[in-house]
Formats: sequence, structure tokens, C-alpha cells
Amino acid sequence: MNARPAIRDAILVRRMKDWLMRARCPLLAKGYPASKCRKNYLSLVRHHRALAERNSLCETDLYE
Repeated sequence: MNARPAIRDAILVRRMKDWLMRARCPLLAKGYPASKCRKNYLSLVRHHRALAERNSLCETDLYE
């Protein structure tokens, strides 16, 4: 992604929150199976762990 670090972090956090919302409420997923939403969220959180922790996002948020 070609963006400044601050903007890139904001975009990644937005994507994490978006996939978390879709995984929690399948009605909002619009064409995505719930398993794919969970996979995408977990992938983002695991790949950008420090960024997720700074924004209080973790892997177990899916199961609350």
C-alpha cells in the first residue's frame, strides 16, 4: 500500500474493524460467508499485531 505511515495505519485499523463487524453480524457481510470474514479479520490482526493492540483489537474479539 502506497501511503504515509499514519494514513496506512488508519486504513488498516478501519479494515480490521470492518471485517470484525462483518464477522459478528453476518447480515452485514453482503455476499461474504462468515468464515471468510473471520479469516480476513484474524489474518489482519495476526499480521499487524502491534497496530491491533494499540487500538485494543485482539483475536478473541470474534467470540464475544
